[in-house]
Amino acid sequence: MKYEIVGIFVCILLLATAVPTVKSLDNGTIMTTPSNPSELRQAFIFGRYTNLTAQGEYLIIESVNLWVIYKEPRSFDHFSPGTLVTFEMYSAYGHMFKKIDLLFLHVELVV
Repeated sequence: MKYEIVGIFVCILLLATAVPTVKSLDNGTIMTTPSNPSELRQAFIFGRYTNLTAQGEYLIIESVNLWVIYKEPRSFDHFSPGTLVTFEMYSAYGHMFKKIDLLFLHVELVV
């Protein structure tokens, strides 16, 4: 029964992330964009982050304890603390809780 409740809670969280919440952020910095689309991979990321910065159409966060599930090819990975993670802000769907530095996002990661 306990695992069913946890499973239902996780499903509700996943459904709640279908609303885009990442808005345009700009701090005047410049970033080089990927040279081709193969450098972008669709993924679902969740966990704790710090140091959110925007560069052009990309957001960069520093991992505290981030996990990623890649879509194609399917794989699961963990970003170690201090790893910089870059993704397109306009393709991100989900929630970023800035006050507690927690996120649940479907993104296109720059790899």
